[in-house]
Amino acid sequence: MKRLRVLGSSRDNDELILSNKPSGRQGSHVVPIDKRLLDVLQKAVYARRDEQKAARRPAPRVEPASKLPPREIQRHLRAGQSPGHVARLAEVSVEYVEQFYTPVLYERAGVIQDAQTLSIEKPRLGTSSMPLGEAVAANLEARRVRMEEDALADAWSANRQEGHPWIVSLTFPFRGRARVARWRFDQRTRSIEPANKLAADIGWVPAGRRLRAEPAAPAKKTAAPKKAPTRKRSPARRKAVKRTAARGRTKTTRGRAKAARRKPTRKPARKAAARKPAKRKPVRKAVRKRPAARKRPAARKRPAARKKKATRRRR
Repeated sequence: MKRLRVLGSSRDNDELILSNKPSGRQGSHVVPIDKRLLDVLQKAVYARRDEQKAARRPAPRVEPASKLPPREIQRHLRAGQSPGHVARLAEVSVEYVEQFYTPVLYERAGVIQDAQTLSIEKPRLGTSSMPLGEAVAANLEARRVRMEEDALADAWSANRQEGHPWIVSLTFPFRGRARVARWRFDQRTRSIEPANKLAADIGWVPAGRRLRAEPAAPAKKTAAPKKAPTRKRSPARRKAVKRTAARGRTKTTRGRAKAARRKPTRKPARKAAARKPAKRKPVRKAVRKRPAARKRPAARKRPAARKKKATRRRR
């Protein structure tokens, strides 16, 4: 079989010019450019590209036999166990377990979305006026828990034990501690109920109540009182003030030192004298005064009868 060398194409691009000589510009063979030739060239190009990709790939890793079937692996993942823990239980690599973890994540997201559309109920108070998702956001804002939308979405999680309803939980920081609220969600009956007191508090909103905390009104700025202009002191006046201040400091320091040297004298404690019971003064009864008698007018004195001198007649 002779090897041919490609020189080019004809002027009308209908034929391919080949040469059987290692060097030279004259062609010796001609091949028509048709669909058959193009298909052969295309297959050859694709085959070469696949061979190059296969050469770059690492050799496939042979996984040992797993001790847990795929269904059991997903059951452990659905219960909230990490892929690393499940890989240790099955005695396989984490990459092998992660291929079963993606369907579980989609299942959890659907459960959380369904639970947020339902409303919880409190005994003697009735059903919440908002669905769970909106009620939780309103209560967290009322408690001044600042969380962005992405952080709040990542704070939700859902786990499920075999034969039990889903447990939907929310983890958020409050007063320097991580708080966890849990709800029980049954997919068959589409019912949800709080599993702890915190879940009942933040998942329920009464009817006709505004929970959003209103921002405090900004305080009005009052103009500061203008200070009276101070007169500048002369250099001589400043020196005099400094001297008087220094004298006062020395006097006070000396007086404090003398007071510290003196020994404190303790005065003898006085004995508390026994208190004598106070004498009660006799209560005098009020004497009712009688009204004074009216004075009668004095009787008029009659003139005294004149004494007649008895004349004795001497007989």
